[in-house]
Amino acid sequence: MQPYRMMSLHESNNYGYIRKMMRKIFRPLIAATLLVLTAGALSSCEYFGSSAEGNDLARFDADSAKKDITVNLTADSVSPTCTLHMNIIYSKSDSLKEANSRLISSGIITPDYFSIGGGMQDIPLAVDSFVRRYADEYKRDYRSLYEVDRNNFDSYNIAYDVNTSIKQGRKGIVVYMAEATYSSGALHETQTLVARNIDMDKKKVLTLDDVLVGGSEKFVAELIVKELCSQRDVDDIKQLNELSIFKGIDPYPSKNFMLEADGVTFIYNADEIATHDIGRILVKIDYSDINPYLKERI
Repeated sequence: MQPYRMMSLHESNNYGYIRKMMRKIFRPLIAATLLVLTAGALSSCEYFGSSAEGNDLARFDADSAKKDITVNLTADSVSPTCTLHMNIIYSKSDSLKEANSRLISSGIITPDYFSIGGGMQDIPLAVDSFVRRYADEYKRDYRSLYEVDRNNFDSYNIAYDVNTSIKQGRKGIVVYMAEATYSSGALHETQTLVARNIDMDKKKVLTLDDVLVGGSEKFVAELIVKELCSQRDVDDIKQLNELSIFKGIDPYPSKNFMLEADGVTFIYNADEIATHDIGRILVKIDYSDINPYLKERI
């Protein structure tokens, strides 16, 4: 994943040009791979600090780096602002330093400033660096736009909130989740959930290629379609398409997934496989069904 680079913008009296350039800046920030937790799907016992933590969570030895700032776009007494809230969990274990580095550069926060250079193992330092750079680029890239577009004050107010949590996954796995909310006056609020799976024995962050047997994606996609049909009370992919799900695209297993205790949950954030009004879609496939396609069967 290439890091997002905010472009420098020059003043223009052309209002249409301004709006077009704002969209170019806003949209990459909220794409997520971009980075969201669904309250109804996760119980309180699954979160960092719970008394129900399992042995793998104890081995993870969690701490968190927190940062809150608000910066003004201009020196005016009344100015648009950028508000940032970061709560990033990381492992204090020396054996998981590389996993920390992989996590911070895996899209849990965007723009992904850390994917080039191998990430950062010092997570508090990484969070501090991210916040300072984000704030600096906000002032650098929006100030000139605002100077010629002051009638749209609210469009330059930005809020970016990221909260992370962990829970016990299947045996040997810690599931790491990052919920991000991005809002601005120019766009509707966007929420994304990004999940990563940490193999506590191998000390690594697993990708979908690490989990699925090569060439099995088509068969896993069929399981996903079957489960979605059950969720939506329809018969087949055509009827899912009528609901704007996987319409115009081939079904696929998301690389954003959770290896939970009882199955694999694939995460599709809003606008990914369906129209925005449908929101986020979670699809859990029981291990009894997906086992034939897993490299490590449960």
